[in-house]
Amino acid sequence: MGMYVTLIIVGLIAGTLSGSVGFGGGMILLPVITYFYGVEVAVPVSTIAQMMSNLSRAAMGWRQIQWKQVLWFLIPALPFTALGAFGFSIVDKTIMTRILCVFLIVFSIMKVKGKLHLPKGRKTMLIGGGLTGFINGMLGISGPLSSAVFLTLELSPVAYIVSEATAAAAMHIVKAVTYGKFDLMNWHIFLNGFFIGCAMMAGNFIALHLIKHARKKAYQRVVACVMIAVSVWLFIQV
Repeated sequence: MGMYVTLIIVGLIAGTLSGSVGFGGGMILLPVITYFYGVEVAVPVSTIAQMMSNLSRAAMGWRQIQWKQVLWFLIPALPFTALGAFGFSIVDKTIMTRILCVFLIVFSIMKVKGKLHLPKGRKTMLIGGGLTGFINGMLGISGPLSSAVFLTLELSPVAYIVSEATAAAAMHIVKAVTYGKFDLMNWHIFLNGFFIGCAMMAGNFIALHLIKHARKKAYQRVVACVMIAVSVWLFIQV
């Protein structure tokens, strides 16, 4: 019983964080679920929970989703998510995770200092979508990367959160299906992910009400700073 209470509390915290800045939920969930079940189970469980969390965020802000940009992002992201999920069983996850962390730290520092000006348009969404999809399928921690891509659009806080969540939900669906094809998903995993996902949805509801009146520029700086902190923490943990 204590394990399930812990997972639900962690799910609520993860949902509030990811609903506030667009990422971080998976990074909180994975270490805790791994502690109880091991990494081979933790990634699929986290996938189900994050899929539900992202679907709920998208539903809460449906009218502000930037559909055109989400579509360009998903065109390469979906097939690369499936490819990454296949690679999940064969790559050295520690090395790949640390490379990703270094990239995100450099990106965030440049963003905070105002020295990063990625082109706002189709090319950035296509390239970013492909990279995000592959990392998402392989490591299950692509939230900061997809958030970095959507930050280039200079959207309002809510539009940014729900647009990124829509793309993330689609990738998690593809990943879950792929895991199922390779016998990495079963009812035990699904139900654990479902209950954690319900807790994350409650956290999303709290978060989206908190950021409605946030100022765009200040909010983006906060997101970048959180991205640095989370990336450093993950680099140390793996």
